[in-house]
Amino acid sequence: MTTQLGRDGRPLVTTPQAAYSLGMNPKQFRDWARRRALRPTDSRPNPSRGQALALWDLADIADAVRRPTRQHAGQHP
Repeated sequence: MTTQLGRDGRPLVTTPQAAYSLGMNPKQFRDWARRRALRPTDSRPNPSRGQALALWDLADIADAVRRPTRQHAGQHP
């Protein structure tokens, strides 16, 4: 199996890996991503024959971290 790469050349990561990179658990990460309209880049079959595993691009996550959320976008210091 070939490793799929993201926009910046890093491998795509699973939801638990993406969550860990932000200090969250997978549910918190999925909720965070949903609020920022961030979607998985791809998926791969689950080795346990369940739902396919979502694959996330770390470059997309980094972009989402840097941009303000809608609720904070209009606030001024």
